Amino acid sequence: MSVPAGAAPADRLRAWLEVPLSSRPQALAEGDSVLYLSTAGGLPELWEVPAAGGHEHRVLASRERIAEVVASPHGRRAVVAVDRAGDEHWQLQLIDRSAGSVGAVALTADPTVIHLPGRWTDSGDRFLYAANARDARFFDIYELAPDAPAATPRLRHQGDAAHHVVDAGGGRVLVARSNTNLDQDLLLLSEERTLELTPHDGELTVLAAALLADGVYAAANPGRELSALVRYRPGASAHEFVQTFPGDLELVEPSPSRELLALSVNRDGWSEVHLFDPRTREDRVLPSGPRGVVGRIAWYPDGSAFAYDVSSVEGVEVYRKVVETGKERRLTGRAEGRPAPIPPPRLGRARASDGVSLPFWEYRPVGTRPRGTVFYLHGGPESQARPAFSPFLSFLVGEGFRVVAPNVRGSTGYGRTFTHLDDRRLRMDSVRDVADLAREEVRLGRAERGRLGLVGGSYGGFLVLAAAATYPELWGAAVDLVGIANWVTFLERTGPWRRRLREAEYGSLDKDREFLESISPVRHAAEITAPLLVIHGRNDPRVPVGEAEQIVATLRALDRPVELLIFENEGHGIVRRENQLTAWSRAAAFLERHLVPR
Repeated sequence: MSVPAGAAPADRLRAWLEVPLSSRPQALAEGDSVLYLSTAGGLPELWEVPAAGGHEHRVLASRERIAEVVASPHGRRAVVAVDRAGDEHWQLQLIDRSAGSVGAVALTADPTVIHLPGRWTDSGDRFLYAANARDARFFDIYELAPDAPAATPRLRHQGDAAHHVVDAGGGRVLVARSNTNLDQDLLLLSEERTLELTPHDGELTVLAAALLADGVYAAANPGRELSALVRYRPGASAHEFVQTFPGDLELVEPSPSRELLALSVNRDGWSEVHLFDPRTREDRVLPSGPRGVVGRIAWYPDGSAFAYDVSSVEGVEVYRKVVETGKERRLTGRAEGRPAPIPPPRLGRARASDGVSLPFWEYRPVGTRPRGTVFYLHGGPESQARPAFSPFLSFLVGEGFRVVAPNVRGSTGYGRTFTHLDDRRLRMDSVRDVADLAREEVRLGRAERGRLGLVGGSYGGFLVLAAAATYPELWGAAVDLVGIANWVTFLERTGPWRRRLREAEYGSLDKDREFLESISPVRHAAEITAPLLVIHGRNDPRVPVGEAEQIVATLRALDRPVELLIFENEGHGIVRRENQLTAWSRAAAFLERHLVPR
């Protein structure tokens, strides 16, 4: 969409929202095309592009979002995961591109069960996935025959934990078992037995893993701050460090021959793509597309190239990388009609009041004095603000706002110790980090006390509410997206499959109820003076909509300025373009009204 000079803010925002986000590439087995997800139609749908580049086209129009695509090792088939109105109760569908077919066959059809897609077997006649059909709290591993969807799936592994399929090959299945969000085990399943590959004391975070002939190669952090390439072998008494990196290793993707590994390393938030040969230990850094964040790497079936997605200030696009020459081509996206990208952010650091070093990203508007400063707070908290594309953030910068995206303590990407600095009774230290950064902005003359804005989603929404209540003198406006207002009701009502994992981070209702009550923003709503906008999806399974309704009702009873916007067909976040236009237009106008002097 080309934006004429003098266009209204809503038209300028629409231009950002109409930049298609292309991600999750998967090369079809015949090697002639790549499947991927694109928002070109208004929500994530399945698209296709020739493997060498060319015309992009939508495979199947959908009224609901598609979250994942897994191509078969044979033929022109793929499994996709679809939910309903943001409820995250994923159902699996089979897409067959043979003979021009564009239909979808339902492989699962129980809306009370979550089905997490995994991997195809080598033969392409079975598909492995995880589901919480037995007990809503736990995910077991199943195998189904896509050609016989009515047949009862075969149970491959059962256990009272969250399991998901990581890799499959040679009659073996690699499974990750999550004990907490930051502690995993790797299990190797065969027809004869189940082997535990990663016995450990304390915590072991596994970010990715792959099956090779001489063992399992994993992105893991045994006894380390950052994840490295680690080899685990059945029957071996200890793991082996294969390669370390100056950052977290995040992706490990084996070539079709399983002789090479494509890797992605998180270096200060930027992704760095590597090609690694396990036999020679040769490690090549492959220069790649715009600097940004890589979400997936997918090899072409002949091993000559791979596709990968990059999220940067330019958008989210899929690229092809030729292994031998390093040559690259962008497979998706066109530059014409797009808003000019905002400048890449600057990575800075500030010192918290207790001495902890806090990384943050600074986005500055071009050629103008900033009209105000907005703190953009990420969720998780086991996540990281990174230099990825955000239509709303880009719009705010384009409208003249300076945006600061901090990584407060508890964020990932900076080592195990930093990630645990906010655990349980240390929760409010991360809220103090937000205030410390804000005070530094004021001290440096970059912001004015009472004219700073807050925007955050999920756990970032809690940070918004808690910072507004604990340090009210700093903020002029706050926007809470699907945030936690009451830790007790959140843990009581979040999806049962999540509660145990989240209690490991936040504290348990059995042992920590009084403390959780004491730090819940709804209990301190009387201290909130900044006008608040609350946005939520009715079908949110992670942070139920009651969190939004509680804080709004409490503030209204106190006669405080608060607005509520609920979307009936959304869940944990806003994914439909028409809803995004409504939500972000309202949020931008809200911030401008309260932060920009008249």
